[in-house]
Amino acid sequence: MSDDKFTRAIHPSKESQIPRPPKKCDGQLYTVKPTNTLFSIAQKFKVTVDDILAANPQIINPNIIFVGQAICIPAEPPKPKPEPKPVCDLRVLTLKFLTEAGQPLPVTGGAVQLNARVIVRATSNRPLSRAFFFLEPTGTETCELARLIGVDCPSAVTGVAEILWQVPTGTLGRVFVVTCINNCCAKSDEVLVTRNS
Repeated sequence: MSDDKFTRAIHPSKESQIPRPPKKCDGQLYTVKPTNTLFSIAQKFKVTVDDILAANPQIINPNIIFVGQAICIPAEPPKPKPEPKPVCDLRVLTLKFLTEAGQPLPVTGGAVQLNARVIVRATSNRPLSRAFFFLEPTGTETCELARLIGVDCPSAVTGVAEILWQVPTGTLGRVFVVTCINNCCAKSDEVLVTRNS
């Protein structure tokens, strides 16, 4: 809707032409000025033309308002409160590397010593629906070179996700996991790993 659909306020030829304001006004009374249209008044007070018409049953035709006429401007409707954003309190608690028998792998020089096949297990503080395990090769500082080494889709009733990883010879890098439930995701700390033979 635009202002050009409405005509400007008319100068009354006699005082009796001007309709009286409504008996009840939940808002404020406004006196129409020569340059006003219902549209410009609605814009000024951040209401719609329909809001003004509903508050002013004496206005029969929205194109006929008079200079000096008092019209009711309804109170601006309260704005709906924005939906609170859900709090994403998902955290990865541990990232462990185990033998196929479930035993922890040794750590030498700060790096987990990997076998040819290892279980990589992540635990979170909440149930999970997805877990993405990545290896970022050592010597790179960008996650663009990280590659996916496995995905687990737990049943969303447990906070544990794991994969069985076939580790290539010569692997050296940092492993991390990204766990998710709905639109809430969390990344673990990175763990240095190596496989020499």
